Amino acid sequence: MKSAIRKSKSTAPINLAAYRCQVMASQPHPLRCLDAIAVPTTYRRGQEVCGECRPAEHWYCVIAGAARRCALRADGRRQIVGLLLPGDFFGFTASNEYEFTVEAIVEGTVIAGYPRRRAELLVDSSPELARELRQVAFEVIARLQAQLLTLGRITAIEKVGSFLLDIARRSARGREDSVALPVSRYDIADYLAVSVETVSRSLTDLKQRGVIKFSGTRTLKIVDPEALEEGDSEGHLHRPSNTVHFSAGPRRLAS
Repeated sequence: MKSAIRKSKSTAPINLAAYRCQVMASQPHPLRCLDAIAVPTTYRRGQEVCGECRPAEHWYCVIAGAARRCALRADGRRQIVGLLLPGDFFGFTASNEYEFTVEAIVEGTVIAGYPRRRAELLVDSSPELARELRQVAFEVIARLQAQLLTLGRITAIEKVGSFLLDIARRSARGREDSVALPVSRYDIADYLAVSVETVSRSLTDLKQRGVIKFSGTRTLKIVDPEALEEGDSEGHLHRPSNTVHFSAGPRRLAS
């Protein structure tokens, strides 16, 4: 009786360093002139990138995935003070210590680290690089201003709507594409300083008014961005418009 022997296919080990560099080269991001000194690193979901009150030895840029910037309140509760998407720089500080903690919120998030002292020397010697860095700093300020406007909304439903629009603009980069929404409702609640129940009620309310539409459990479509933009508390705006899609990727939004 003949027996067939099936040879198993051998799989070469993944070169993580080469993979990270490949991801970095394929993803658009600012300050490419600093790529020569960049150290791309892959992070697990929830893994710390830099910690509050620790030495500020690096600048960082999200290449793939997403991260959250957090602060710990006096009562021990966490407050998310920033959501970082691909292309976003962080780690800038006027002191020698980081003012916030940054954690990855997507499994396999790739973040490039730039040694601060070497980067500063390169910027000092290159007017072109200095101009690009100034533009990056302006974009950081613009994100903070947009966040203040979101938090300054009066009602919870306006805050959630403003949040969705902000993430859509930043993720789509001006295109009508499906984009990852890597944050859970718990993270959204921490970011907006409301309860997770409030976030869930607001999303349900927007759905019932026809402003947004859930396509399954992982996809969210903004049907009427003008209603969200204008803070239509009565939900009367139903003008035809282009749509922006949100895809939560491989994970489900926490309820």
